[in-house]
Amino acid sequence: MKRIFLVLIVALALQSCSEKIGKDAVVNTNWVLTEWPGETMPNTTKKATLSFGDADQVSGKSFCNGFGGTAKIEGSTIKFSELMGTMMFCEDVGQAEGKYTAGLKNTDSFKVVGGKLQLLQNGKLLMVFSKAE
Repeated sequence: MKRIFLVLIVALALQSCSEKIGKDAVVNTNWVLTEWPGETMPNTTKKATLSFGDADQVSGKSFCNGFGGTAKIEGSTIKFSELMGTMMFCEDVGQAEGKYTAGLKNTDSFKVVGGKLQLLQNGKLLMVFSKAE
């Protein structure tokens, strides 16, 4: 009995760390940027976010400005397009905003691993998001 219980616990632990792909992994979810390999996160309370709707809709904040557009998902591929946003002047995060939206536009695949959303370009990790509270 102890072995069966142990096997179930291990199986559940492995499943929680497994990789999830496809539209169901992100539909109706909200994320906040927590890791940005190769880039410097602005030293501010403003956050970059990403929210997926249920019909290829995406929206969020690029630290200061809000944006919306489409996110076409097929399997593990994702294509952000038609991204439009507000255009407030935000001196403290202006460069980061441009790099963030460029990163979204360059993304070609994604996966959810250990509860974190990873955006990639040609297999290279661009951004990592954690679920927003």
